[in-house]
Amino acid sequence: MTRMEKAMVPRRGLRIDLTLHPLPFPLVGLGGAWLGVQAGADVAIAALVALVVSVRMRITRL
Repeated sequence: MTRMEKAMVPRRGLRIDLTLHPLPFPLVGLGGAWLGVQAGADVAIAALVALVVSVRMRITRL
């Protein structure tokens, strides 16, 4: 395998937790996404930004 192929292999013992933030954050994310779409931004980019704002991501090694 090349060096790049080795880098793309998922590691064992990696845990990714996705939890919602308390109520104001999802509303802010949805509002920001709606404003972005109204301003002419791509829907996929606006949805990704809303997801990042409304979800808490925690990555830990086991």
